Amino acid sequence: MGDDTNIHNTSRGDVGLTRATTIALRDPLLAVALFIGSTLTAVGHHLYYESLDRAPVGSEGQQVWAIRIGTGLAFLTRSGLAATLGIIAVQQSWATLRKRAMTIGGIDSMFGIMSNPWLFLNKDLLVHAKRICVLAAISWLLPLIAITTPATLSVYSHATQIEIMFNVPTLNFSDVSGWATYEAWGIVSGIGLEISRLFTSVYTSNTFAPFTPPFANASYDLGFWGPSYKCSSLEAFIERNNTPTWSPNDSNYTSVEEAFYGEIGTWVSPGNASLSGRANVFKAVSSTPMSNTVFIGTSGFNMLGNTTLPNVRLLCQLYNTSYSVTVGFDNGIQTIRENAVEILELQEWNDIRGKYSMALANGTCAPDPEANNAIICPTYYTFHSVLSNFLSGTIFVSGDGDFRYENNGFQTGAGSAPVLQSGLTDCPEIWNYTGIPEAYMKTFHRCRNQTLASAIEDLSRNFTYSLMAYRNWEDVKTLVPMAVTSPMNFFYYNKGYLLAAYITAILVTLICMAIGFVALRNNGFTGSMAFSAVLLTTRNTDLDKLAENHYLGEKPLPDVVCNTKLQFGIIGTEETGNHAGFGLEGTVTPLGSMPPCHNGESKGAETTTLLREEL
Repeated sequence: MGDDTNIHNTSRGDVGLTRATTIALRDPLLAVALFIGSTLTAVGHHLYYESLDRAPVGSEGQQVWAIRIGTGLAFLTRSGLAATLGIIAVQQSWATLRKRAMTIGGIDSMFGIMSNPWLFLNKDLLVHAKRICVLAAISWLLPLIAITTPATLSVYSHATQIEIMFNVPTLNFSDVSGWATYEAWGIVSGIGLEISRLFTSVYTSNTFAPFTPPFANASYDLGFWGPSYKCSSLEAFIERNNTPTWSPNDSNYTSVEEAFYGEIGTWVSPGNASLSGRANVFKAVSSTPMSNTVFIGTSGFNMLGNTTLPNVRLLCQLYNTSYSVTVGFDNGIQTIRENAVEILELQEWNDIRGKYSMALANGTCAPDPEANNAIICPTYYTFHSVLSNFLSGTIFVSGDGDFRYENNGFQTGAGSAPVLQSGLTDCPEIWNYTGIPEAYMKTFHRCRNQTLASAIEDLSRNFTYSLMAYRNWEDVKTLVPMAVTSPMNFFYYNKGYLLAAYITAILVTLICMAIGFVALRNNGFTGSMAFSAVLLTTRNTDLDKLAENHYLGEKPLPDVVCNTKLQFGIIGTEETGNHAGFGLEGTVTPLGSMPPCHNGESKGAETTTLLREEL
């Protein structure tokens, strides 16, 4: 095609008729280039997706463009392979047509099957051009790689933790803002409203009051000092303090034991199970002789204390405490994990010095010369007032069976007792062995840490933690490293599916290329489906007669034309001259082997005719 060739002819039936041709390399080289380019594009697609695998999705735009680029690479790969198959199909078509006769309808289907899938229904095509059908089927299936391979990159959400520096709420007990009300000269006269509300939320909820989370999922470590209670049994306190460190104040008690029974009463003495008349269930008083101490007696018992005897005697004292905690948020739900809680100094200053503490250094924590230079904080004094007021009072069963609460001489129903509104009610030391009907006292397992002493300590620490939510301390913050966990989108590349799709397509195309090159070698020339090829290969008087009255080439093709069988080979007579082209079945001599091109007359015993044509 475009090359001058010589055909040597002696007679129409001479199968030794030869035609010298050359193979134009442009189309074969294009097929190889398209195949290599498609392979490199597929490799590029794989490498691009692999670079994104497990990488965070920076933005919605990045995600969109990743899919767009992947789709574009898949489309380029598919287009290149399909074009390669198209070139191969052309060469295989000429190889098929020179071997056997086919109906014109079958030839039409062969020429158009790469662009019209309906042509697969042609029986002549399926019977006589199986390789063409396979090539076309593969070409039609290639778009699947443009569908499946982009989908191998997906996005999944994963909780990721990063560390940032962030200002978080903390505590400053030198700041007395809103803690108390005051009389003349700054004497503390009562508890501030917000502090009272905050503590009420603590003991009714049986946990600390949370503050607004900085992030839905985060955690950080925090260290600070603050107040807490330390509770112990009367027996343990006496054993631990053989030489009393306390001194009587405005009282004539000579021992801790005497002070305890003097203020709580002898009904709580060991083993006293008498419930005649008024039966005390619980009683707590803020100790007069011992500074910042609450005496507590109950008529119940706790098996965890290794005793079955009724009556429990506790002393709860105020201490300065060092806290090391981890504050966490899980989907906005706050938790506090205690890493270390170390009891420091006992707050031994008395009630009088606490009330006057506002006069020290403008209300901040300061040493008091009149209290042996002990550090006194007005906030600590108020803290103790809050908890001692909460605990103080007597809960009892009257002689007529009425369940009552008494505080400072005023009696009311036991439901008014703050203690009974808290989780402390569920501690066995209160409800066990009191003789109270279950309708009045039924445990709901809200006693934290299972003993009354531990539950009171826990309550005091929860109150301290809750002060991080204290509104007047909203600006009290500290900068800490914070681990923030948040859902983050990541790319996920399922390389198995992409590689399987591309490798299959490339290997199948490579096999098809081998078939195409075999067909090209057998043809001896580079075939074309162009109009010029049709023009040059259909110069035949038989075809001219067949085309009479059917010149438009319209669809559908008439049966008389469609069912006529043609074959590509040597046609013509001695009068008209022989040439390569399509002819009716039985009028065509198969093409023979073709020697190299030559310009001149061939030497032999027979007359030769030189025909010059272009394919």
